[in-house]
Amino acid sequence: MKNNREKKIHRDKTGREFIKTTYFVGGKMKHDRIYIIDGIPEDEFYVKNATDIDFFINGDYHLMSSEKDSYNHYNEQNIKELDSPDNEGIVDLPF
Repeated sequence: MKNNREKKIHRDKTGREFIKTTYFVGGKMKHDRIYIIDGIPEDEFYVKNATDIDFFINGDYHLMSSEKDSYNHYNEQNIKELDSPDNEGIVDLPF
């Protein structure tokens, strides 16, 4: 049996493309449809193209960018603002 074969892309009645996969449960063969978008499975497409707001709305919190990344971005912005030439003339006041 060849495992290196490419999966055949099928179309359902509405024209959506899917790949048919088979698996066994209790000695019986079951079929599953993995729908594809732009040639990649829909789950991978969702992970690659969704924003943090989409992840939040759908409850996929583990896929959101971490707080550490946003905290580091915030610190980088503050450092850039302090190093800007506009802040050179500012003198700290004693009170």
